[in-house]
Amino acid sequence: MNRYFFYNFILVSFINLMLYVPHILIADRYKGAVMSLIIGAVIGTILLYMYTSALARYPGKGLPEILKLHLPKWLANTLMIFFALLWLYATTIAIIAFAIMINRFFNPDVHVALILGMLVLACGYAATRSTMTVMLVIEIGLIVNAPIIFFVLFKAGSNPHLNWDAIRIVANYATKTPTLQSVAAASFIFAGYINMSLFNRLMPSNFRFRHRWIVPLVGFLIMLTTFFVPIGIHGTEAVGHYIYIWSMTADSLLMQYGFIERVLFLFLIVYLNLTLIFTMSGWHQAMEFVKSTMSSHKPQVDSLQAPIANYVIVGLFIVLTFVYMFMTNEKMNMVISTYWLIVRLFVEIPLVIGLFMFSRRRPRSA
Repeated sequence: MNRYFFYNFILVSFINLMLYVPHILIADRYKGAVMSLIIGAVIGTILLYMYTSALARYPGKGLPEILKLHLPKWLANTLMIFFALLWLYATTIAIIAFAIMINRFFNPDVHVALILGMLVLACGYAATRSTMTVMLVIEIGLIVNAPIIFFVLFKAGSNPHLNWDAIRIVANYATKTPTLQSVAAASFIFAGYINMSLFNRLMPSNFRFRHRWIVPLVGFLIMLTTFFVPIGIHGTEAVGHYIYIWSMTADSLLMQYGFIERVLFLFLIVYLNLTLIFTMSGWHQAMEFVKSTMSSHKPQVDSLQAPIANYVIVGLFIVLTFVYMFMTNEKMNMVISTYWLIVRLFVEIPLVIGLFMFSRRRPRSA
């Protein structure tokens, strides 16, 4: 069962390449982004250890059930709605960003709304399935796609045209005081542990989190690659001109393997899969948080038939996604996403500390 924990961490750390996290860090490359990588790794590691240690004392229970054990029902329900909105927004910006990228790189003649409609229908149907089914889809998706992502990262890092002088120039700004937004962006790479808020329901009574030390090492390596490789490929100044920096980085790579030449096509296809999986997972978690506020709701990790409430709630998510797309543009989305990352950090810290304190009052065998 430990693999469920690692799957969620890998999924979130990979999806950062497609979101605005690299752009935010690179925009602050002269203003403390290098130091923020270190601070973000420390914060992410501490929160990860505290949160998983707390959840280990509640095997088989998700965050809604845990909060209802320690907080008044009205407060627990309010927090669940708030957390559902946080999860919903994270996946909304991911699916909208990828719909824009498909329109821009693959088929400019098709309207973004039509592309988004096809994506959200697939994600919405998958999100209505049971928690166990969603977890198995994540597992299959990562087994298929993760090796390709690691290959692309290796291909980019071993590029003979990588300019190490540009990397050293930016690394020399390591003593600069980091900005809040860069620390929030860097810490988000480690935020996959928070998905265990729901998937902890799948853990048996004798479960223990093991090999957690792997997460900081892999996460920090991915973070360094995410930040420094585009700088080495595009240069210290040109790298700041792109929004979807890793798409442009992949487009600068070539392979000579049969019919595959441009890495961009392989990169976008793989990230299409990961974006669908990420959105499915986020919507499923948000849906379960909303359902937990209903008095008649009883958590089920595996069911043969999806309740009608699942379709109604996810249908509302689809409508809100379209409303958000039509009310914003890429520039506004970037600004909102930056503030969301900051809000997420300041929400996760008290959540983790609070849950850790609650868990200390509970015997491990309880």
